[in-house]
Amino acid sequence: MTTETITLAGEKGEKMTLPPGVFGVKADKRLLATAVRVWRANQRKANAKTKTRGEVAKTTAKMYRQKGTGKARHGSFSAPIFVGGGIAHGPDGWQNYKLKMTTAVKRLALAEALSDKATDKNVVVVTGADKASGKTKQMAALVKKAGWNGKILVVGTAAQTAWVRGWKNVPQTTIRLVEQINTYLVVANKQLVVTAEAIAEMEKKYVN
Repeated sequence: MTTETITLAGEKGEKMTLPPGVFGVKADKRLLATAVRVWRANQRKANAKTKTRGEVAKTTAKMYRQKGTGKARHGSFSAPIFVGGGIAHGPDGWQNYKLKMTTAVKRLALAEALSDKATDKNVVVVTGADKASGKTKQMAALVKKAGWNGKILVVGTAAQTAWVRGWKNVPQTTIRLVEQINTYLVVANKQLVVTAEAIAEMEKKYVN
């Protein structure tokens, strides 16, 4: 699998061969869907909470006398069957939405997502990223000259601080280090822009 390379000035360079262990894996749409579902579920927080009959602000006085009314016995206005009463079996704020995937399966799903991007010709390798100025203007000019549209996932290494800083204020752009990318981010963004150094680091990290 090969892809185009581009300089910081937006000039096209020679094609680069991508590591097959990261960008040459056959995509399984079911595994990708599962990986996305697991990631999104793990971002979910249990914000929903309802009050039980013991938490609603109601009088504790008995509704009416026990006998002689011809009606059913009731002792509390806070019972769930009454308007304004507590909620039975509602969310309590402690729901656990966490899902798990093994590390091996996570890496396989990520490799499949990256391979899918490469197959669709949506992976571009940037050379000379170590010489980046760290200015938003430089990165915005690169996006304009390259003609990238839609959401962009930019990947760099921890040592490329100027490269990372330059992308922070570019619209529709998500910047991550090699160790921070996941299947969801790759799938959710249309274009993948990776530095040549990040490609080498990805091969070391994700190829067993």
